[in-house]
Amino acid sequence: MNNFLLYLIGVNVVAFLVFAIDFFLCSRNPDLDDSATNSLILDVFPLAGGAIGMLLALSIFGGIGRGHRMNKDNIAWWFLAIVCLVVWGLVVAVRFGYLSLDASTGVLFEGWDLSKLKVLGVYLSVVNIITFVAFARDKRVASSGNDYGRRAPEAHLLGLSLIGGSVGGLFAMYALHHKTRKWYFTIGLPSFIVLNISTIVYAHMGGLI
Repeated sequence: MNNFLLYLIGVNVVAFLVFAIDFFLCSRNPDLDDSATNSLILDVFPLAGGAIGMLLALSIFGGIGRGHRMNKDNIAWWFLAIVCLVVWGLVVAVRFGYLSLDASTGVLFEGWDLSKLKVLGVYLSVVNIITFVAFARDKRVASSGNDYGRRAPEAHLLGLSLIGGSVGGLFAMYALHHKTRKWYFTIGLPSFIVLNISTIVYAHMGGLI
């Protein structure tokens, strides 16, 4: 079996086991769950390629005793794992020949499919407008009584940003002063912009756009 594939299988198995053990330990010792050192150590696994193992562990253990799987306590982990899954998915696509990249300098500025770019432009315009409106609506609800039943879940706002609405979300965040105290928004949205641009460039280099 390919060594790269063996590595990915191994790191995902280890990531799942480590997160499972961590959830068990944190249920016994809640102070550990608030430890920045603990979080930083666990962040290494999705960055190293263990995003699937991390997502599996979050899906199984992340909602125990909390009513739902994605919540304020683990949302940053969810989106770190999703972003790492996208990045490593692109790496795997090239590594196993599913996508062939032309990394020459000229290809970045030439050969773009204008019809596909127009479709992509329309999609990005729509999703950014929707994201801005979602942030604005959530800000309005938060400022007028903060009815949690009407608030937009943070996962929805981050999800819209991740799928292309990060510019609209970032503009709304600072124009409306909303979510600016949440580090996973202030760091996450610029990271999503970089990820979105990189994915588009990557797709062009692979001849898809």
